[in-house]
Amino acid sequence: MTEPTIGTSSNSFLPRQLSEALAALGSASVDGLTEAECLDVVTLLEATKGAAAALQAHATARFVEQRDADARAARERGDISRREASCRRSATRAEVALARRSSPGQADRHVGAATTLVHDLPQTMSALTAGRISEWRATIIVRETTCLSPADRAEVDRRLAPDLTMLGDRALAAAAHRACVDLDQEALVERRRRAAGARRVSVRPAPDGMAFLSVVGPLVDVVGAYAALTAGERARHVATGEPEVDAARAGDERGRGAWMADTALERLSGRSEGQLQRVEVALVMSESAILPDAEKSCSADDDGHAEVPGWGSVPAQSAREHLLSLLDADERVWLRRLWASPDGRDLVAMESRRRLFTGVLRRFVELRDATCRVPWCDAPTRQVDHVAPFARGGATGAANAMGTCQRHNLVKEEPGWSAEVVATGLDPGGGAHEVLWRTPTRGEYRCVAAPLLGHGRRRRPERHHRPDSVLEAALERLLEAA
Repeated sequence: MTEPTIGTSSNSFLPRQLSEALAALGSASVDGLTEAECLDVVTLLEATKGAAAALQAHATARFVEQRDADARAARERGDISRREASCRRSATRAEVALARRSSPGQADRHVGAATTLVHDLPQTMSALTAGRISEWRATIIVRETTCLSPADRAEVDRRLAPDLTMLGDRALAAAAHRACVDLDQEALVERRRRAAGARRVSVRPAPDGMAFLSVVGPLVDVVGAYAALTAGERARHVATGEPEVDAARAGDERGRGAWMADTALERLSGRSEGQLQRVEVALVMSESAILPDAEKSCSADDDGHAEVPGWGSVPAQSAREHLLSLLDADERVWLRRLWASPDGRDLVAMESRRRLFTGVLRRFVELRDATCRVPWCDAPTRQVDHVAPFARGGATGAANAMGTCQRHNLVKEEPGWSAEVVATGLDPGGGAHEVLWRTPTRGEYRCVAAPLLGHGRRRRPERHHRPDSVLEAALERLLEAA
């Protein structure tokens, strides 16, 4: 867990008071309480969370408004350009993200909700401050009224005030939407028009080695695509009169959902049925995952580890089956050696069998930093940049490189932000690559490289007299036999 160290002004009592309250909650115990008292604690803590969220919204709005006003004043004086003013506003929200331990995208939503609650929704804010509603229920009102003018938002807030504590989440969202329709239908139409411009495709991991592929698009188009898949699935049960086709369909034991998923993925990727995916996917595997029985070099309970960088863990058996399916299909498989620290945690070197000199260093950093290194930002790495800027003598090497998302790459160049390498990660016994990230408000955050094979694994004990590579020994035996 990365913990920030933030300076506190000695004449500010509120942070100190909140720290004492947090310490009191941390040391509290429910031992000896009756059932009724336990429920009282649950009720009071729920109200406390709401009140804390309200105070957090006030603090967030004040912090952001002060920073934005400073950037706006500098822009009006001509000290900075419009683009620099925009970057400063983005950096302000990135600092909120670090304070809230969230991603920058989540911080943008928090800032927008805080500003709206403070200025446009007094009844909702009052209920949140009193602990009568949760932060999520307040966010529902903010979300549903985002297209309205401040005056119309205030009217929706007034109408819903009596029902804030009574309706369920779905009913509250529906009530807010009805009020919006009554007040400004044109705004809702324009909101849906703009939403169509934000159509997108995304992917995220799912349990059990699966993944979600999401398409967000206009309702009519998405429903039409789903209807086409549904119609195709129904048609596979209809006889065509061709014996071979009908026999193949009869022998297909896939369920409705499996058939639709397979068909959708085949159509999107341009593959024919049964054809392997030709897009490169990096798969990091330990030697024991590739050759589990070779020399018995690993402990008896270690079947090896495999990881798709940036996405998650893969069972060693599944990884081996994937490699074998590629080899059976006569597909080209590249093996690239990665040198890890003795305990297997950190990537310290890499060998490339491909002759792309300029791409090797970048690939090394992308394997080490598959996602943005800044704490709580899970965005994929889009930029590999110097920690110490090249213009100020920073070396172009793995020790001075850090993978970040596009936003954090720009943020670190803003006034008051700085980064410093405190551990290179290239010494096999020296620990992981680590960068100290500093913000304008004296916050310090440790950006530590994730383990090569992901968090959550048991670390292997260091072996001082490690034998030669099991994989290399096996390959040498195969070459000799040939």
